[in-house]
Amino acid sequence: MAKDHPTGKSGLYQAILRLETPEQCYRFFQDVCSYAELSAMEQRFDIAEMLTEKKIYTDIMERTGASSAIISRVNRVLNGGDSVLRQMLTEPPEGD
Repeated sequence: MAKDHPTGKSGLYQAILRLETPEQCYRFFQDVCSYAELSAMEQRFDIAEMLTEKKIYTDIMERTGASSAIISRVNRVLNGGDSVLRQMLTEPPEGD
């Protein structure tokens, strides 16, 4: 397995599924991510939310400080056929 190629088979994913609260999740990601990595993930999620709300690129750029290239990448992910991110933002949580 190459160092730079995630496989989805790491115990990381099982550990994430055990997190129970937003605070615990935040603290976990602080433990395993650098400030820049965590900031980038939050920014991309915020961008995804805004794109789902039909915000325009210039508004998103202004509010997040993201480049149009990052916004475009997030938009491609949201428009992908099997986007879990899109599902998380558009479908109600289970049990609701």
